[in-house]
Amino acid sequence: MPFSSDAELEERVFQVCLTAGFEADFQSWRQALKAESVYHFFHEIIPVFEKLGNVDLSDKLEELYSLASPQVQIASKGGLLEIQFDFQDIAQEEINQAMQALVANQDFYIDSSNQVYFFDEETKKIRQNLQELGQFELKDGSLQARKPLAYSLAHLFEGRDRVSFSQEFQNLAHDLTHPEDFPRQATQVQADLRDYQEKGIGWLQMLHHYGFGGILADDMGLGKTLQTIAFLTSQVTKESRVLILAPSGLIYNWADEFQKFAPQLDVAVVHGLKASREEILAESHQIYVTSYATFRQDSELYQGMSFDFLFLDEAQVMKNAQTKIAQTLRQFVVPSVFALSGTPIENHLGELWSIFQIVMPGLLPSKKEFMKLPAERVAQFIKPFVMRRKKEEVLTELPDLIEVVYKNELEDQQKAIYLAQLQQMRDRLAQVSDQEFQRSRVEILSGLMRLRQICDTPALFMEDYQGASGKLDSLRDLLVQVADGGHRVLIFSQFKGMLEKIEQELPDLGLTSFKITGSTPAKERQDMTKAFNQGERDAFLISLKAGGVGLNLTGADTVILVDLWWNPAVEAQAIGRAHRMGQEETVEVYRLVTRGTIEEKIQELQEQKKHLVSQVLDGTESRGSLSLAEIREILGISEAST
Repeated sequence: MPFSSDAELEERVFQVCLTAGFEADFQSWRQALKAESVYHFFHEIIPVFEKLGNVDLSDKLEELYSLASPQVQIASKGGLLEIQFDFQDIAQEEINQAMQALVANQDFYIDSSNQVYFFDEETKKIRQNLQELGQFELKDGSLQARKPLAYSLAHLFEGRDRVSFSQEFQNLAHDLTHPEDFPRQATQVQADLRDYQEKGIGWLQMLHHYGFGGILADDMGLGKTLQTIAFLTSQVTKESRVLILAPSGLIYNWADEFQKFAPQLDVAVVHGLKASREEILAESHQIYVTSYATFRQDSELYQGMSFDFLFLDEAQVMKNAQTKIAQTLRQFVVPSVFALSGTPIENHLGELWSIFQIVMPGLLPSKKEFMKLPAERVAQFIKPFVMRRKKEEVLTELPDLIEVVYKNELEDQQKAIYLAQLQQMRDRLAQVSDQEFQRSRVEILSGLMRLRQICDTPALFMEDYQGASGKLDSLRDLLVQVADGGHRVLIFSQFKGMLEKIEQELPDLGLTSFKITGSTPAKERQDMTKAFNQGERDAFLISLKAGGVGLNLTGADTVILVDLWWNPAVEAQAIGRAHRMGQEETVEVYRLVTRGTIEEKIQELQEQKKHLVSQVLDGTESRGSLSLAEIREILGISEAST
């Protein structure tokens, strides 16, 4: 670089040259450029000189600067996606090294002849986009990814001039985006399918065609079981084997539904004594239905068996990835795995992650990374693999659902016990740190449960309690109205003891009843359900957690939720036992809430949680499970006191 005659400018250039590592001789500054420093020279030093005046580069120097602007093609090959960067000026045998530099976040590549290639801004932007999606592997000069990422890639790079898609990739991306366009295979079910059910079956067929799994997350009552059976009639051959896992109370319901809608399929319920189960599994059947608990017990028997399809009914039971059943299923390799759940997310996104580890392992990043993702990115990952329709969207002819909050007051003795327990909880929590809360979580939640029991009746845990219960009094009044109106009712409570007390009250009100709790055998549940729907007895007492899923109880037109559950999804499942396809009457839901207690706070918490599933699926904000701050709010502990 020649010296300038302008003294002030010369000084400024002098300082830049010194800083840049140039050495001066008699008439110029010189620097021996190593290949690694070329990028720094062009991108850091030249811009500074250009601010001081005109900069002329020699032809030889300009030859050092070569801009790499590759075309990118995305193709579907076998079970993988291949992303090929076409570097036209880089020798083919060095493409893999150039790609290694690119994925290592370097801004340039130096070839074997010391030629430096700078990755242009669009290439770096494409790299950043791919890194945000993650889960790519460099092999033979190309980036490879699992096929399910096709939807995300297609939407990410749609309309980008430098990115093109192979025809096979375009077909895959189109089918994932528009499953309604996928050619449907004929089904053989003895039922008139609704339009949305036909679409659900087509979606299942499309995913199976590409070797994918998915979550059918329709609202309860929209016929997830029927859609599954119809799908299987289009796929199952004489040699096929299908395994369906369900809560124990629903396994015979599955057998009945197959008999009703697809009697041509050979269905076996794997239940009973172990010797009987072993005998059934040794036989040749098309469909095997068993419970999660039984499958866990018989996991060794299944290791030597192969299945073409695996269906997980009420798959929210898989929401904890650490359970033994979840771990067993992750090791159980089946070509097509589908989950059925109206509530794939009940509290936090980790539950959805756990289900997808079984349904489509490898689709999502590690749990730690997944939980950091913004909700819109989660939505982009899962959108093609979750089919969710709401009742109000597809069943415009479904009878109205009327929800009423039925308030009651604590009785005097009941109130004294409640206030004493409340003060004890407030004192315990007022100074608890987050770390202490985690250690004492079980104790604290037990204390909250005690408050909720008192709202029902202190007699649930105090054998000598002889006082009244405002909630039981209110329930009696409500049941009198139900009886007078000729209505039939489902009564849900979390507490078995509360169901027993209600059961004792019903005869005096002239009402007969059935009852299901967690200990009720599956066959008895099914028999009682059939009898109730055929008009036998007036009321059905049901444990909220044990009977809130899978049962079809359209014989009732009234639902009473005796005590509130933290999660509204559980209550929605319970309500869906009556408000579903086949219901012809308006369904009334009564929530019994005790005024001035934590039950009113639980109501507020429910309103916050109601948005979680739709928010995540729509790609907006999400939230986690019950926190220390929420518990303090429920108990009326202000921030100032902590």
